[in-house]
Amino acid sequence: MNTRASTLGRPAASRWRPADPRAVLAATAALVAASLLSVPGAAPMLGLLAFVTAWHVAITGSATATAASLRRIVPLALVIVVLNAVFGPGRALVSVHGVRLVADTGLANGVFFALRLALMLMGVSLLLAAVTPESLARGLYDMLRRITPRGAERVALFVFLSMGFVPLIGDELRRIRIAQGFRGGDLSGGVWRRVESARAWLVPLLVSAVHRSGQLAMAVELRDVRTRLPATIEAPRLRAADIALVVSTVAAIAIAR
Repeated sequence: MNTRASTLGRPAASRWRPADPRAVLAATAALVAASLLSVPGAAPMLGLLAFVTAWHVAITGSATATAASLRRIVPLALVIVVLNAVFGPGRALVSVHGVRLVADTGLANGVFFALRLALMLMGVSLLLAAVTPESLARGLYDMLRRITPRGAERVALFVFLSMGFVPLIGDELRRIRIAQGFRGGDLSGGVWRRVESARAWLVPLLVSAVHRSGQLAMAVELRDVRTRLPATIEAPRLRAADIALVVSTVAAIAIAR
């Protein structure tokens, strides 16, 4: 798998990639719920993050793609740690002239919250790497059709269209950034210059997104996707990779508790 494909969230060709999106949805939901409700500290949270990272490598078949996903999380995680360490409660770990700069409890809380955020975001990245828009719509439809058939059709269509729209926006963003870079609008230099450069390519991106969404809506209506999609959906089937993901996720959460 190439890095570009993983950046767009497209699934890789890997024998460890689950075929049933319901299994990935269940595992991701369980991980997010555990990170919010049952994981007691930073050490077990780090263990769960290592577990999700290992599954991400197995599904994508590329450690480079997994590292890229982690790198995107690091800046926000560092902000959380710094803010909690500086403004959180606790005894002073670092002080200058009697002024507390870093608190021990705040730092511990910041690390815990940063690991929780990383776990949830990597879980979502795992979901996006393991499913296609068609398979996820198929799985959600199969889960909801027994409860509300009409609602299941709407959810399946929404998921199918929204996930298919993400790669289009990614391609458009790269095209606009390249074009603005040739015009001197790259994100280099000081902070204010970066802000101006970002504004120069965010406006065309917004206009392009509106235009693309209109084209996508027209294509959906012309091809009658709204009524055809549920008729083409078949119930997914569990395979060995699906069972392994669910069982190992339950075991990892039990150990973390």
